[in-house]
Formats: sequence, C-alpha cells, structure tokens
Amino acid sequence: MRGKRTRKTIINKVQAISLLYPIAAFFNRSAVSRTQSLAALSAAIDNARKPQRRRELEHIGTPICYADLISTWTRERRFLDSRGRPRSLRLWGVNGFAALARSSGTERDPRSLLNVLVRYRNVRRLSNGRFQLVSPFFRASAGSKMAFEPIVYFLNDAAITLTHTLKSAGTPTSPFWRTVESTQISKRNAEKFVEFAKERSLIFLEEMDEWLRAHSSAKRHSGRKQTRVGLGLFSIYSH
Repeated sequence: MRGKRTRKTIINKVQAISLLYPIAAFFNRSAVSRTQSLAALSAAIDNARKPQRRRELEHIGTPICYADLISTWTRERRFLDSRGRPRSLRLWGVNGFAALARSSGTERDPRSLLNVLVRYRNVRRLSNGRFQLVSPFFRASAGSKMAFEPIVYFLNDAAITLTHTLKSAGTPTSPFWRTVESTQISKRNAEKFVEFAKERSLIFLEEMDEWLRAHSSAKRHSGRKQTRVGLGLFSIYSH
C-alpha cells in the first residue's frame, strides 16, 4: 500500500532568500562562519523531518479571505441583526453565506470556505440549518490540526519587514517593538489572558482598519508601485 501523499507548498528561490535573509544577517553579525551557518540550517531541516508528536498542518489556501469574510460578517449592516450582532445565515439566499463571501471580495467557492470555518470552529451549524459566527477572529487551529498558510504569511511578513529595515538605512518606516509579558502566571490565567488580549486587540485593530480605509486611495495607479502597510499582533506562549 502506498503511503498517503503529503501536499507541499512550493516557494521559489526569491521567496526562500527573502525568508532566510534576516537569519543570514544575524549569523553574519554573530561571527558565524558560512560553513557553520549551512550546518545549522541543515540540522534544523533534519530536526523538522524527525517523527514527533505535533499538530497536523493542513492547506486551506490564502488566509486573508477568511479574515476578510469574518470582518464583513461583523461589520456590514445586512449581515447584522437589530442589535448589531452577526446574524445566523443560510448558505444561499439574498443575504446568505454565499452573498457574504461575494461581499467580502473573494471568488472562492462558498462551500469550501464554510467547511474550513466550521472545521476550525469559527462557525457552527445550528439545528435549523443556518450557520452562526462564533469567533470575531479567524482561528487557524483546532484540536490536532493547524492551518499551514497563516504560518507562512506570518513568517513572510516578518522576514520581508526585517529585510527592508536591514537594507534601508535611515528609513522612517522601520518597525517598532513593544511587548508585555510575565513569567509568573499560572496556566489557567495564561489562557484567560489570551482571551482577554483577543477581545482588546479586536477593538484596537478595528480602529486601525478604519484609519486605513479612510486614507486609502480610491483608484489604483497603474504602473506605480504600491506600498503595503499594516499591523499584526501575535500572542506569546511558552513553558
């Protein structure tokens, strides 16, 4: 019997260099030789291939469409109830889930989007057949499964931003850094903190999104390079 084929994400040489550049710059400044750097990379690859208990990575496609869909569900009036909360939706219909998907700007199949959202516990199916949003954030993990693409996007954004900063002396758009953390907190309170941080972050990010919308150009200028700017928040969790 043939083993189960594992789906792979293909990246080109330019993307690989972009991801590895900040690490290479760190090695260079740490007086690590080229031979030692290559040996360290080889050892890390070997370690990643070792059988071990870990979450199963699943491919879900571009993660932005899921975040945009949830954002539309929580903000656009026709998908809200009289109290301003996301309504439960049927799959089809004038103001159903498929209409929500189109309104969010995605061209992907509504059924496949919904399957991912249900599988990762962002949405649940009600007994009447409607679908209810249960998370204002896109959850990218559930049980033993974790979505692959959000990890790639996070690493890619971090690497590109660091690369831009390292290569651009005196740039006014260098990243800023601010963290809050504690090493004297119980596991129970750590879980409570993550939920509290999600709640407060949502309010903050909605304010940032409003600013970006207000200052975005209505027209795209053909031939002119566009600047991508944004803000990403991530939690810290370790033992």
